[in-house]
Amino acid sequence: MSTPVVLNPAEAAAAVAAGQETFVLNLGPQHPATHGVLRVKLTMDGESIVRAEPVCGYIHRMHEKMGENRTWAQFLPNTSRIDYLSAMHYTHAYVAAVERAAQLEVPRRAEFVRVITSELNRISSHLVWFGAFLLDLGGFTPLLYAFDDREKILDLLERVT
Repeated sequence: MSTPVVLNPAEAAAAVAAGQETFVLNLGPQHPATHGVLRVKLTMDGESIVRAEPVCGYIHRMHEKMGENRTWAQFLPNTSRIDYLSAMHYTHAYVAAVERAAQLEVPRRAEFVRVITSELNRISSHLVWFGAFLLDLGGFTPLLYAFDDREKILDLLERVT
């Protein structure tokens, strides 16, 4: 994880007074409830970005630490909590790593089911974004249609899991 960058307003004012044309602009962090929160420290020259320094770690949940004193099976529920919109992807990746480490052979049908459920989960995740995007554009009804379609997909996933 990168070290947080502290910006001093006095330094910025001194740079402007000294005639420097570049300035630092913070992009983010966004609202903590949004997922995948990221802060980017931008160095600007007018309206052009000269440098972009990502500052990650705003939604760190200590999953690594929680996994230190659990068995692989006890940690399994945590994988779906890393990203609540794409829970299947993280669970499948974790289980695949455990299977590879244990040198287990998975039936081909199980691999197909995993791919199908991951793709359905991806579509449902995109429907959340699409509905929120349309809501930002002023359309409330399209949000409801997107979430209605998402519910149908989640019902299918519920049957599988």
